[in-house]
Amino acid sequence: MTTIIEKPFTRGYVLKTTAKHMRKSIDISIRKTFERIAQFDGNKEKSKEVFETLSVLHAMRKLLDDFQLNNQEIFKGE
Repeated sequence: MTTIIEKPFTRGYVLKTTAKHMRKSIDISIRKTFERIAQFDGNKEKSKEVFETLSVLHAMRKLLDDFQLNNQEIFKGE
């Protein structure tokens, strides 16, 4: 006989976990993009693109942080 074990579910846990993974991915992208700045030192176009990319990544991180801060009630739960 097969026993089905139900895993607990909470919206807060799912959202916190998702936000954590999103933040980690953004931070990895920022770090890896930043590491490539020197590679394009002599290329104005590519340097501009790198800095624009970093700007967008930082804005994404800020949006995520602000969303979590302004919606704390939906991130509650274990």
